[in-house]
Amino acid sequence: MKEVFLGIVCLCFSTHLFSQKQLIILKNGHVQARFTEGQYLRCVLKKNHRHTEGHIIELYDFHMITSSDTIQFKDILKVNIKKNRGPARWSSGVGGLLFLGGLIYLGVDQLNVAIGINSASTPAEFYVPLMISGVGAAMVFIRPKYKRINGIQYLQTIDYRSPFYQSAN
Repeated sequence: MKEVFLGIVCLCFSTHLFSQKQLIILKNGHVQARFTEGQYLRCVLKKNHRHTEGHIIELYDFHMITSSDTIQFKDILKVNIKKNRGPARWSSGVGGLLFLGGLIYLGVDQLNVAIGINSASTPAEFYVPLMISGVGAAMVFIRPKYKRINGIQYLQTIDYRSPFYQSAN
């Protein structure tokens, strides 16, 4: 009897985990940011550019209930995504190429000087790879804090049946 009860309880918890909805910002079929129920959300509303924030209590198709207000998705101008990004992808894209390329060039040059293949580098030879790395770092690490919601980027509520759904694992 205890085993049956335990099995039913486990089944109830597993269906509860599958029923958690997520709010995503979608752009050209790619997820830009993801919010789950219980997560903190900051956004700017279209009317009077009023800032609102709170924990997401419940998500519906066209609106959400937060700890401070009920917000229609059509009324949101932009969403704060600063804390919802994954780790910075500093090794991808043009910025990552410039950042890593400048550092690798500088390291190889100093290795050649240490081995004795090249004569000692002048300070002017340090500027070019450092400037390249600086431009790459600016391209990688300086990102906007808010994501504007418009015709290209839009909010969508998804559940476990969506191909964009990401489990908690």
